[in-house]
Amino acid sequence: MDEKHFKSGFAVLAGLPNAGKSTLLNQVAGGLLSAVTHKPQTTRQNILAIAEGENYQVVFVDTPGFLTPKYKLQQTMADCVDRAVQEEADVVLFMLDVTADYADNAKLIAKLKKVFCPILLVLNKIDLVKDKAVLASLEEQVKKELPIKQTFHISAAKSTGIDALKKAVVNYLPTSPAYFPAGQWTDRWERFYAAEFIREQIFLLYQQEIPYSTYVEVEKFTENLGNKNFIRANIHVERESQKPIIIGKGGSMIKQLRERSQKRVEEFLGKKYRVELNVVVSPDWRNNKAMLEQFGYIDKDPREM
Repeated sequence: MDEKHFKSGFAVLAGLPNAGKSTLLNQVAGGLLSAVTHKPQTTRQNILAIAEGENYQVVFVDTPGFLTPKYKLQQTMADCVDRAVQEEADVVLFMLDVTADYADNAKLIAKLKKVFCPILLVLNKIDLVKDKAVLASLEEQVKKELPIKQTFHISAAKSTGIDALKKAVVNYLPTSPAYFPAGQWTDRWERFYAAEFIREQIFLLYQQEIPYSTYVEVEKFTENLGNKNFIRANIHVERESQKPIIIGKGGSMIKQLRERSQKRVEEFLGKKYRVELNVVVSPDWRNNKAMLEQFGYIDKDPREM
């Protein structure tokens, strides 16, 4: 490694819910690192994917979709975006779903105007647009509001345009030693991803408010205990009426959830696991500061420790 020419830094993905940030993160990571569903607000915390080469290390940061907070959990999600964009980023990737209403990005654009690092415009889902003039018009609109360095047309779902984007990101990084040891894929532990993938399957299996009202807490995570790998997780819901929905008639839904979650975890970690799930009612946890601290969404006030 040539330390004099080595580049390293943080590339923050910023965009509205369902802009495709998590799909892009998985593409640059080379694996299913971030939970992806068709529903907005799947990502609740910043997730890192580390991509490296001979003379670079890019730390891609998947942020929660930018939104106007309606309860305390969403406020912590908005804080994640602010912190990543304003304090951590060496380059920002402003992602737009080209099929969505551009006007919805107004509040996020206002925040990006305060960013001092380079901003790259990433127009995603181009495979869904037949008239390419739409892309040119959208790019022109954005450039009237933000100092865009470069624009990229991609389809994260179809792996189109990813290599060119990744190469450009490296060019905008500062000369710096690597932030993480060579070969490290992310900054999170397996326990975190086990919970994320169970929550991902909740988003895929259940409807309406149920996915947004749940938190998955991995209570026990053991490996090679008598040649068995074991995960026990609590699914927290906000109301008693939500518990039977998660469980389903005769336990049918939670059985399906357990099987799908177990498969997802095994695919990610590359080994067999036994997953057990339990449903717990934690009233109004999304607006409970103490519970949000307990669940790791916000840091505990040191004055209260």
